[in-house]
Amino acid sequence: MEEDTEYLKLPLEDRCVHKLWKARLNGYEECTKYFPKITDERSPEFNKFAPLMKKFVTDSNAVAQEKALDAVLAFVENAHVASRTAGDCTSGVVQKCLAAPKRGTQEKALEIILMYCEIEKYEIVQEELMKGFSQKNPKVVAGCVRALTTALREFGPKVISPKPLMKQVHTLLEDRDKNVREEGKKLVIEMYRWIRQALKPQMSSLKPVQVQELEAEFEKLGGEKVVQTRFLRSQQELKAKIEAQADGDDDEDEEEEEETPQIDPFDLMDPVDILSKLPKDFYEKVEAKKWQERKEAVELLHPLTQNIKLEAGDYHDLMKVLKKMIAKDTNVMIVAQAGHCVAGLARGLKKKFSPFAQLFTETILEKFKEKKVNVVSAMREAIDAVYQTTTLEAIQEIVSTALTNKNPQVKAETTAFLARSLCYCTPAILNKKMLKVITADLLRGLNESDPTVRDNSCEALGVALRVVGEKQMMVSIADVDNLKMQKIREASEKAEIKVKISAPKAKKAAPSKREAHVAEAAASGPRKVVRGGGRRAPSSESAKGKKATAGRGSKGGGGGGGGGRGPPVEECKEAEISIEEALEKATEVLPEDVVNGLTDSNWKARLTAVESFTETVRMMDCSEIPTQALVRVLAQKPGFKDNNFQVLKLRLEALKHLAENSDFTRRSGEVCIQDLVEKLGDPKNGPLCGEVLLAMAEAAKLQWVGPEVMTRAFEQKSPKVQEVALKWLSDAITEFGFVLQPKALISDIKKALGHTNPGVRTAGVSLCGTIYLYMGATLRVFFEDEKAALLQQIDTEFERLNGTSPPAATRGINRDGSTDNDGEDDDVDSGQAVINVQDLVPRTNVSEQLTSTLFSDLADKNWKVRNEALVKVSNIISEAKFIKGDISELPTVLAARMNDMNKNLALEALRITASLAVALGPHCKPHTRNIVPGMLAALGDSKQNIRQQAMSTLNSWVEQAGVKETIDGEVFADALKSGSPFLKAELFLWMAEKLKDAPTKGINKEELHACTQYLFMALEDRNADVRKGANEAVMPFMIHLGYEGMLKHTSRVKPSSKNTVMQALEKAKPNLPAKPQPKQKVSTSGGGPPTRGGAQGGGGACSGGKGTPTGKKTLRAPSATRMGSAAGRKDSEDVDTSPLLQVNNLKQQRASDEQRLRVLRWDFSTPRAEFITQLKDQMTTAGMNRQLVSNMFHQDFKFHIKAIDALNEDLTSNLPACIANLDLILKWLTIRFFDTNPSVIIKAMDYLQQVFQLVSEDEYHLLDTEANGFLPFLVTKFGDPKDSIRGPARNIAKLICNIYPASKVSPYMLEGLKAKNARQRAECLEAIGNLIEVYGMPVCQPSPGVALKEIAKQIADRDNSVRNAALNGLVQVYFREGEKVFKLVGNLSDKDMSLLEERIKRAAKNRPVIKKPPVEPEVPTVRGGGAASGRLNRVIPTPAQPAPAIVRDRESSAGGDQSSLIKRLRNQHQSTNPATPFKIDYGLIEKLLENDNTDRPQYNIEEIPDMASILNYKPVCPTPASKLTRPGFSSVPRPLSSASPIESEGAAHAINMVISQVGTPDANTVITALSQLDEVLQSEERCYELAPHIDQLLIVATLQYRLVLNTKMANPNVNKEECIKIYRSLTNCLMMIFNNKQLGTKATRDVLRDVVHVLIHILLDPRLTQLEDGPQIIRAINVLVVRIVEKAQFTHVFSALLKLLHESVSSGGGCKFTELVMKCNWKVIRILPSRTNDLDLDQILFDVHNFLVAYPVNTWSERPSDTPLRTIKTVIHTLCKVYGTTILSHFSKIDNAHGSELHKYLTKALKEDKPKTEDDGGIGDSNRLAAAQVSNDSAESGKSPKRLSKTAHNTLSEIFRKIGSKENTKEGLIQLYEFKQKHPEADIEPFLRKSSQFFQNYIERGLKRVEMERQAEVKMTSNPASESGSNSGPLASIQVPDTTNFNMNDLVDQFKSIAARAGFDNTYIDTAVKDICSTEKEAKGDISEYIKGLPSEYNVEQTMDRYGSHDQ
Repeated sequence: MEEDTEYLKLPLEDRCVHKLWKARLNGYEECTKYFPKITDERSPEFNKFAPLMKKFVTDSNAVAQEKALDAVLAFVENAHVASRTAGDCTSGVVQKCLAAPKRGTQEKALEIILMYCEIEKYEIVQEELMKGFSQKNPKVVAGCVRALTTALREFGPKVISPKPLMKQVHTLLEDRDKNVREEGKKLVIEMYRWIRQALKPQMSSLKPVQVQELEAEFEKLGGEKVVQTRFLRSQQELKAKIEAQADGDDDEDEEEEEETPQIDPFDLMDPVDILSKLPKDFYEKVEAKKWQERKEAVELLHPLTQNIKLEAGDYHDLMKVLKKMIAKDTNVMIVAQAGHCVAGLARGLKKKFSPFAQLFTETILEKFKEKKVNVVSAMREAIDAVYQTTTLEAIQEIVSTALTNKNPQVKAETTAFLARSLCYCTPAILNKKMLKVITADLLRGLNESDPTVRDNSCEALGVALRVVGEKQMMVSIADVDNLKMQKIREASEKAEIKVKISAPKAKKAAPSKREAHVAEAAASGPRKVVRGGGRRAPSSESAKGKKATAGRGSKGGGGGGGGGRGPPVEECKEAEISIEEALEKATEVLPEDVVNGLTDSNWKARLTAVESFTETVRMMDCSEIPTQALVRVLAQKPGFKDNNFQVLKLRLEALKHLAENSDFTRRSGEVCIQDLVEKLGDPKNGPLCGEVLLAMAEAAKLQWVGPEVMTRAFEQKSPKVQEVALKWLSDAITEFGFVLQPKALISDIKKALGHTNPGVRTAGVSLCGTIYLYMGATLRVFFEDEKAALLQQIDTEFERLNGTSPPAATRGINRDGSTDNDGEDDDVDSGQAVINVQDLVPRTNVSEQLTSTLFSDLADKNWKVRNEALVKVSNIISEAKFIKGDISELPTVLAARMNDMNKNLALEALRITASLAVALGPHCKPHTRNIVPGMLAALGDSKQNIRQQAMSTLNSWVEQAGVKETIDGEVFADALKSGSPFLKAELFLWMAEKLKDAPTKGINKEELHACTQYLFMALEDRNADVRKGANEAVMPFMIHLGYEGMLKHTSRVKPSSKNTVMQALEKAKPNLPAKPQPKQKVSTSGGGPPTRGGAQGGGGACSGGKGTPTGKKTLRAPSATRMGSAAGRKDSEDVDTSPLLQVNNLKQQRASDEQRLRVLRWDFSTPRAEFITQLKDQMTTAGMNRQLVSNMFHQDFKFHIKAIDALNEDLTSNLPACIANLDLILKWLTIRFFDTNPSVIIKAMDYLQQVFQLVSEDEYHLLDTEANGFLPFLVTKFGDPKDSIRGPARNIAKLICNIYPASKVSPYMLEGLKAKNARQRAECLEAIGNLIEVYGMPVCQPSPGVALKEIAKQIADRDNSVRNAALNGLVQVYFREGEKVFKLVGNLSDKDMSLLEERIKRAAKNRPVIKKPPVEPEVPTVRGGGAASGRLNRVIPTPAQPAPAIVRDRESSAGGDQSSLIKRLRNQHQSTNPATPFKIDYGLIEKLLENDNTDRPQYNIEEIPDMASILNYKPVCPTPASKLTRPGFSSVPRPLSSASPIESEGAAHAINMVISQVGTPDANTVITALSQLDEVLQSEERCYELAPHIDQLLIVATLQYRLVLNTKMANPNVNKEECIKIYRSLTNCLMMIFNNKQLGTKATRDVLRDVVHVLIHILLDPRLTQLEDGPQIIRAINVLVVRIVEKAQFTHVFSALLKLLHESVSSGGGCKFTELVMKCNWKVIRILPSRTNDLDLDQILFDVHNFLVAYPVNTWSERPSDTPLRTIKTVIHTLCKVYGTTILSHFSKIDNAHGSELHKYLTKALKEDKPKTEDDGGIGDSNRLAAAQVSNDSAESGKSPKRLSKTAHNTLSEIFRKIGSKENTKEGLIQLYEFKQKHPEADIEPFLRKSSQFFQNYIERGLKRVEMERQAEVKMTSNPASESGSNSGPLASIQVPDTTNFNMNDLVDQFKSIAARAGFDNTYIDTAVKDICSTEKEAKGDISEYIKGLPSEYNVEQTMDRYGSHDQ
């Protein structure tokens, strides 16, 4: 007895593993009772027992074992974690229980096995039981067979798969033990019951005697119908359906038979690999010339094809030879045998034969022309077998073609085949479209002359008639004569349909409304439905009794008492009717003129019709109104979009009446809701639309109308509609109560808050405030990620509504009266005040993320590991925000960490616990005992910050769990017993505070009694704070325990302390409140706060209302049956409102685990179970939506499609979450690649394309682990037979190259070459070729040699497409590397090498050229992207002069190759339309230059023409021509003059030739040619001879710029110093051209546009900045662009820049390119006032007009930036200021100018400028000065006694223009000073009179400053710098003298001249010198300091160094 009582004190789990069997027996019995009492299947209590289950079933004591099985059964039935124990537990049952001597043990073991099957672990159970077949003990074997037989009988073959059992049947029936044989026989019979004839082919291996016995048993079964009797947890709907059918009529038996699972014998067979069994010489024999050899080969093949099931493989070669035999072989025996082989292959491969079906169908139908009977019969067999592998739709075109064949025998056999095929069709297959085509073909056959064709056509039409029915068929054959129709009907009667066609069910009599309401009430009975006003729905028992009233309960929706969700919106049962049916029904109740008048074009007629409509409807009874028909008639065009507001108003009122007074359902609402939403923003009828929608919501539920309105409103572009819709929903919630799903509602609010329109945002905030009334402060959590400004608005709204209670619902209450609420008055509460906010919050289950590894890390010795684990826990909680109560061991582990030695970790643990309390909400109550001890211990810490955080955490926990649950379980007593003084002081004060306000019945008094003795001890504690806290706590303790209760504890106090304690008690006693008061408070408040905040947890504070006990029983009492409780748990699990994908940081951890082999690498040939399980676990850990995961791993492919659709919908709105889980999604999709259903794969491909497109736009970079787990499987889809899969696969591979290096993608393609599938190899080779073409040779990995050798091997492949792809890939290498390709491919056979050489030769001649549109060919974009990509090239050079004959010594063999480039370019030019102008194709020229490296002549410096000698009249010897010296690049010859021999034809050709050399790829040639052009440009006499060639030179320079930018800079093998030299020479040459005023102005508009375009792209090239001299080049090109803008012909450059801006905006705008183009335009705008003389205003206005037409102002709100538009507006305003009203006369090039936006802007700008002209506010001083020169001479004469000469007047005007310009102010002042010195009599007052006073003062000060400087120069002694004779550089001439004798002005003059030579603007130098010398009157200083102070873009010293070498 002592032993017994000892183990009874142990915990339950310890008793179950005790060494005494009696202790274990007691533990098992307690477990059996304990497990069903745990209501939460995910309770942590179950986790304690899960590891013990195997020990339970394997108990050594027989008595204890039997009880243990009861406990295990209870565990499996109730615990969610039981699924993890299936393998171990079943294994133990097999070993110890199935062969147990006690019968009861065996039966219970069997029940456990069946229960594991029921919880979805049937695969593991079947596997373990089949392992038992190999046991030596025959009893165990027999028990396993018996268990499988029972499971198969109860669950059916869909659960217990017969296929693996087939292989064991022979072994079982041959066993030496009789019992095993008998059980095996029973198993076979049971399999036969389910799969019938499919079993017999598997019995071929059995002995005849055994087969005979089994056949006899099979006959005894007869036609017994089998039905599944036990169901999985996921099959509860099926169970309910079968139970309902059992209660129904007998006429549903056929339907039940259809539901019986049909097993195809084909699925049970093992496939046979016949390809490996073919002889090695098979393909040689089938191609042999002797027919005997071919016949022998086919005869060998024939028996192999007769296997029932064939292994999938690469059958392409075999199919090819068979097709060739059937089509072309002359021997009829061989053709017939080939036909039999094709039939066998089609039957054995089934759907895997479908890729070849169309080819064989066409061939076989054509072969029916053969007259031999054996051939025809073989072809019939073959075509019938082929049809079973494809669909009628796939071969319909082939059949239609065959029916038009001239041969009547082909027609006859085709129609016969069609008739046989139609026997396998259903009405779904033979739809209207297909039927129309087939009948049309067959009707032609009825009129054929051949009787066989006619008869077969009748037969086929008869079969079609039998399939689709007479009603559908007669539409097509109505014109057939009676005789033929009779034949068709006879054929229809004789036809045998080979598939089951489900006949439409007979409609049952419609139930009365009363019965319908009863049924609806019964269906909704178990649900908790809340109606308006907070009333609770009747319970399931009472619902059955209430018939008419309960049905409406779900429609009300109502108040917040429903937890904010309301009843789910059921599917509408009303059928949708067509408009024809609606009109027919409407005419029965409405006059015909009314129906017609509703659509009348005259609004008055419509008005009258609608009035009549309304009057008629109002007079009708509600039950007689055909609502849907009337709504459809009312919505007929124009419907609710009626333009007349009066008619529309009447229509809306009529609709409102229908909604309020008829049976208005969702079907009626769907007709009109879209139009109503669109009219919400209507100022006249919008409010009425809102009222109609409210009436619809009352009739069809706000749960449907509300989301529909919001969805459609946000689809509208009008922000007004969205604003009104949000306000409408806010009002609707106020009137109906909060019955909507909060998750969707919050999503709509976030859309509104993110809107650009402030009205929509305000409405969103207002709606947020309305919901706040119902949800409270919890709502703000959902908006924490919003912007600070929006959050402030939301908080303001919340503060405004704080303390306001939600109004009572006024709508949504039942129309049937108050009978609904009979007997429910006790449950009525005021409004929605009792809403439980926590029920609204969607919670996440984080149990899968809280792994055992994480818990072990939290307890690790290393503090860093513990810290990382705490961070992970914090991330999990913060990401989830709200979590479910299943958090496993986390509270215990966190409690330990709160007292961590590392105080920082302890502080972090406390913070995490506080956030955990908020995240758990009321679900934190069960974990209080585990976690509160940690907080209390932390209260005793010596660190004050730890104690403060512990107190804050404890308060957070109490706030969620309640005081009662916190102060429970002697937790506080234990803490006070061993706690420190800090703990006692803090805790007593805290308890005093909490106990004062706590209700007396809301506190566990046992806990307070336990703490009382420690309270008395603390009254005399040495610590003053402890004593103070204890004294404060005496009174609160006494409130709950009473004076007498506390007095009892004084007996334990020491005598010395008793006096102190008694004094404290006596002191507190008078202040004790009277007893009745607390009771009264509790009773009155019992239904209030506890119900709102804590009724679920305790209920102790609630008074005994009538509804409370009932509610408790409903919530807590488990169902009596096992399935009832399971169904309840199932319902709670199914509702997962969490996001599909969670944003987390787990991807790196998964990648790390895979690299360290902690998990399985994602590499397999076919997905095995362990991979799928691993992926599912990872998804669960990542927090993916449970329903999504369930759909992903469902056995039905339709659920896979659902999952992909869900992911697709979530993609754009939740892209970061998709990226965070991208590895998991890709892995799951690779599993789907192995599916046989193509629809899933096609869906997956579409989704993947969208994913990779979006992530590439998001600039995401694919991880290596993601690529390793996805790309190998993607490559396998390259070989898919369907092009709809192969095409997307190719596209996906290209998209991946945007987010993953192409060099890492290509190895996967090379790996794909090892596949047997020829199509896959060909596709991989094509992909590699494309990669080489786009990305160059670096993609060839691991090295070009290895990769290209692998590609070259494929040249010898048997498949033609593989060979072609390999050759094409190597051709791409040749285009990149030239002859080097032959070295890289290694040794090839002569045949392969000849193929390669031939292909390269052919490809080199016919290199593909991108065809341009004939009118406006596009210039190829600069590779690397540019804003102005794809713009038109309108450069039209003048006709070229014939080039001089060029003679070059070269080998005759190379002549053809060397001239091929010229021929190709000439042919390309000649092939264009001669009528169109010549246009340059830069892309073509670049390709020609890039790809002719092999035959490019090597130029020497001496070969380039000597320009100086030519221009000095010396004859030029013919030299080798450049590749670009050809038509199209010649110049227009100037008129020859005898006085100018330099203009001779030879000189022009020489210039032409040298310019052509600038475009060659050779750097030395380019630089030498540019140096000769520089010499010409530096000569003042000869430079003007280049004027006719300027466009040509700029075009070729542009080409060379592009060649360097796109080709040479991108080629790693090219020396970048060479690129820098070319850039420097080109830039210097162009700088000299544009510094020359006469040459620079010769450039035309389109040429300038191309030049600026390429220069800007060079400025944006990031590669240039990485080179040593790159920044210098960038600065030089920057200066060149500015010089072009300033010096080119102003109209041309202005128009070119406007055009560039136009094109850059068309490509998207917003990039750096557009920004630089705009800066150039701004520069033009600044200098525009001074350049009006050479501006063609008509052209500029035309360009501006084109811009505004292409991009209207109203489209800029959708663009990221409107700066381009503002630039154009600035151009318009500047032109208006300069030209005034005269600008309106320059619209000659614009059609309909007065209606354009340009005219509107000009008019507006002119109006704005008028007042400014009066006060000088609008026109600049420079324009005033320009106006001064045209002032009246009379005005000047009044001021000046002497009239200026015309020359002096013009000079003075030019000087004032310079002063007015910002750049030349200083120079103008100097010239004005000098002018006054020369002309002292001149009066400048007329020029100054019209300028502002500020400007006059500025000129006066400037003249004084110039005068002072000139006087200083006279006084100062100059010591000029001695000029050096060296020519080392431009700056070498500057020598800085001693500062004592230093003349700054001389040096500045020298420096200005140098800057001018370098192409810089020298006007800034004076300003800079002035700043330096502002503090000194005498100019002294160091020039180096001045140079250092210049801006970087004007760094003259560096620039001069850059050009110095070239100047030499």
